[in-house]
Amino acid sequence: MNFVFDLDGTTVFHAQRMHDDIKDGLLALQSNGGKLYFATARPLRDTLPVLPECFWHHPIIGCNGAMFSEHKAVVSAHSFEPKQITTLLTWLDNHEIAYLFDGHWQYAISNKPHHFHQHVAELGIPPGSNEQLRHEPIVKLLVLEDEHHERVKEVCEQTLSSFEIYHHNGHHCFDLVPARSNKLTALLELGLDMQQTVCFGNDVNDIAMLEAARQAYVVGEQITPNCDYVQLTQETVAQTLHQLANNLCA
Repeated sequence: MNFVFDLDGTTVFHAQRMHDDIKDGLLALQSNGGKLYFATARPLRDTLPVLPECFWHHPIIGCNGAMFSEHKAVVSAHSFEPKQITTLLTWLDNHEIAYLFDGHWQYAISNKPHHFHQHVAELGIPPGSNEQLRHEPIVKLLVLEDEHHERVKEVCEQTLSSFEIYHHNGHHCFDLVPARSNKLTALLELGLDMQQTVCFGNDVNDIAMLEAARQAYVVGEQITPNCDYVQLTQETVAQTLHQLANNLCA
């Protein structure tokens, strides 16, 4: 059986490293034959600091499906058309809207400061040169001021040939990624049979994979997928993982 886990708000909380009780539950699943996958909005660079090293070699879907990594390395990634994304970045600069964009490993930040820039830098890697990195493949653009959503979306429709937007509940920001970049599509590209797959998530970017899964588990009350699901709290995640592990060997 396949098991797919979102990170933030599902198995990782308050942007801190995964708690040992959840790690132990995941290891129990693995020991009893479960195949573990992780699917997150984070790029690989920001995933490794919160994921225990025992899981670093696992398949990791990042950037909401635009990036696939394994064995601590990016294997493949979708990226924006270079001239189009550069035009959008210039527009954001001219309108003084804060952002952060991700390449395969490095990232760059807007000239306009934002407290999230410091949070990412504290994970261990300082930003690279905006001018240089905007001419290399860009996998995800995080716009850090949600109040500009409608204006940015209009410019995207005029500038980008295709894109997806993901808002995150409880955060005043949104992601832009290349079209057809979502967690479900990435799982299918990996060849997973969703009827043999259990998915855990908590946010809107998890809904598609939750609705396609054999069994869905939703942590918290931020989303209501259009499928049967088991609702969990932060406090019941680890216990549920151990119960599932025991069921595998029953």
